[in-house]
Amino acid sequence: MNTRHVWLIAGLALATGCRDSVTVDYVTASLASGETYTYPTVGGDEDGARISTQPKHFSVSEIRRDAGTNWVITFVYQAAPGFVGMDRAEIEILTGSDGASPPTNVRRVVFTFEVHN
Repeated sequence: MNTRHVWLIAGLALATGCRDSVTVDYVTASLASGETYTYPTVGGDEDGARISTQPKHFSVSEIRRDAGTNWVITFVYQAAPGFVGMDRAEIEILTGSDGASPPTNVRRVVFTFEVHN
């Protein structure tokens, strides 16, 4: 599996009041058609992640957390066969839970994928 790391383009933190916070990161990745992209997130027992916006042109778009990722929650993307162009996805990374309460921090990551031949 070929993996390409990306450039972190920009980050923006927004306070939503009290102790809860949302951070938004923008990531752009340039991928060859058929190449798989991985984005490791967090690995704590009470941490989580979810796809909030699925890409439109994917064959793989999923969150993995297993021995293959060393139990780190990892977003995995691969464009649909033959697709060349721009694709976009969003995930949310949830942290700050003590196990008995909901997460207090949300980090949203907005991906722009440039898929080329």
